[in-house]
Amino acid sequence: MRRTTLLGGIAGVAAASPFAGIGFAQSLQTVRVGLAEGDDATPTLYAVKSGLFKKYGIDVQVTAVASGAAGLAALAGGAIDVTSTSLLPFLSARSKGLPLTIVAPLAAYSPDSVYAVILVKKDAPYKTGRDLNGKTVASPALRDLNWVASMAWIDQNGGDSTTCKSLEVPASVIPAALDDGRIDAATVTTPRYVQAVNGGLVRALGKSYEAIAKRFTFAAMVSNVDFASKNADAIARFGRALRDSTMYTNTHHDQTLPIYAAFAKIDPKDIEGAPRAESAPYVDAKDIQPIINVAVKYGVIAQAMNPQDLISPSALKPGS
Repeated sequence: MRRTTLLGGIAGVAAASPFAGIGFAQSLQTVRVGLAEGDDATPTLYAVKSGLFKKYGIDVQVTAVASGAAGLAALAGGAIDVTSTSLLPFLSARSKGLPLTIVAPLAAYSPDSVYAVILVKKDAPYKTGRDLNGKTVASPALRDLNWVASMAWIDQNGGDSTTCKSLEVPASVIPAALDDGRIDAATVTTPRYVQAVNGGLVRALGKSYEAIAKRFTFAAMVSNVDFASKNADAIARFGRALRDSTMYTNTHHDQTLPIYAAFAKIDPKDIEGAPRAESAPYVDAKDIQPIINVAVKYGVIAQAMNPQDLISPSALKPGS
């Protein structure tokens, strides 16, 4: 893992924010946060940059993690207190008895979103899910959300995902792996897939997240039950800061793009105009249900869970 000195040298973002000049609490509680690459990291990054966490008495120290699964491993090992993660590895960990709980939302899929697409080589003949039968499908981590989305898209578009071979490939390597024929397809999220398509090696075959549901929460901030219960007030304040940040980042994409690009080490010019992640201000159990459904269908977990049981009592609630 690498500690990130977040956003140094990105001038003007905080000054342009409605939160510029906010007063900071005198005594700050440290919360160590693991943050995986993805545009859903933007609200957290902005809350650090703008001082929103400090406004609510929280000193957030960010550590970059390779994936949500890696963040959960760091959480289990005590290296961090909270981590961003796709809900698929979270559900898998919960099903194995790990005492984890959702403390804040990160990103949601909606009918207007093009957050993720399934990519193929630009000159590949594939047009439908049936064309991917027997092919190799990559994802950053096996049985992660992108893998499940690819399988669901194949099945909904005339294919049989049980015939596909799976391969673990880092997101940054997927375009090259598609181009040289090591893999045949992979779901990639924004803005990485836009950068890849603009690079001319690959093309989008379909909106794979839409094969899960038209609307659902797919990423969240997660902590250990023990930490969340012993630090309930801090978790609530952490949620308020993210809520306020989300209200800004959801409507100021141009202003916040440099923040995410610096974190992901992407040239902002390569992803200008890319679809951006949207976040909800609160965790809603009904928006978690679609993820539980596909987790059961594709063998990530053996049986369904009650989504309300997955949410910490300390998580911010409507009206708070």
